[in-house]
Amino acid sequence: MITRIYIDNFKSLLDFELHLSPFTCLIGLNGAGKSTVLQAMDFSSALMLGKVKKWLDERRWTPKELNSGLVARKNIQIHIDLVINHINYRWQASFNRQMLCCTNEQLFKVEDNGNLETLFLLKDGRYSVNNRQDTVSFEYEGSILSQLKDEILGKEIKIIKERLCALRSLDLLSPQSLRQKVRKTERQDIGMGGEQLSAFLHQLKADQKELLIKQLQEYYPQITEIKTSVQRSGWIQLKINEKFIIDGKEISLTTEARHINDGMLRLLAILAQQFSDLETLLFDEIENGINPEITEKIVDALVASPKQIIVTTHSPMVLNYLEDDVAKKAVVLIYRRKNGEVGAVKFFDLTSANKKLDTLAPGDAMLDLYLTDMAKEADSLLGK
Repeated sequence: MITRIYIDNFKSLLDFELHLSPFTCLIGLNGAGKSTVLQAMDFSSALMLGKVKKWLDERRWTPKELNSGLVARKNIQIHIDLVINHINYRWQASFNRQMLCCTNEQLFKVEDNGNLETLFLLKDGRYSVNNRQDTVSFEYEGSILSQLKDEILGKEIKIIKERLCALRSLDLLSPQSLRQKVRKTERQDIGMGGEQLSAFLHQLKADQKELLIKQLQEYYPQITEIKTSVQRSGWIQLKINEKFIIDGKEISLTTEARHINDGMLRLLAILAQQFSDLETLLFDEIENGINPEITEKIVDALVASPKQIIVTTHSPMVLNYLEDDVAKKAVVLIYRRKNGEVGAVKFFDLTSANKKLDTLAPGDAMLDLYLTDMAKEADSLLGK
């Protein structure tokens, strides 16, 4: 699990630190920086994958748009703490947006006493790993770890690298993208906007599809089959089969993806990700386009998921579906300071919010407070 991310000079994130739980729910006013946090985490994964240009192109960003306009610094600093097999690790990197690569990197094992054991070091154009030192004689994007061979890195670093790569933000998820026909692919996920949904579903095993249908039937009991087929041109078409009873007669209906309702498509995409190879999933405004009754079941499923989940929401209903003990750990207030920087604090660590939780459900506690006042209380708590 990723336990902490620190990032400096990424858009509005300056000296920003966020502690994460297995399930984390980010709340805050519009423009507070919730989506930026998801983008920053997704960008970190793109660095480890060595796909910075592709990541920028998908978002239609230029490299200069990565940096904050609030400071003159050019490099982006990233620290990620994670736990694998009960061992703590930390990856640190300094990303140069002009070169599109990390010019300095360190990978540490964090010992119980807080000491750091260096596993990998990149500095001044040279790297050292497993008693090997060498000069960087090749070009690379993002992290140099994305290019070094597994036999050079060794098993331990390879596992850490794979874990950091297995993170994806679906903050661009949209009905238009989910409806797209795509050609056959071996993708491990549905794509940033959901554009690979039909191809991803097509590669699922029969038992996985069967489980997915059963889960969908909890929300839409009329669904009987998820159908994917490869057309002559190589495009994969997605259809949903449904069964209705009209005048005592059973009627079957087949609907193509372009006519499936937005909520069903979004739900299908969210549920399908349990079969991906990804370990950390990020969803922006999880409640968008989904009926409140269905949202409750989705929240329950995400909290119970074996994957690490980070969501953003504006809906107090989402918080009300959380048990108090989960909410205390999971709900994080993201807020903007007067100087433009973004801050983060566990919402129920704030005295005012914690008192409300004594008598109100988590979402009702949020509704009963002004988030602008909570931001001031947060800065007081953090000594800002």
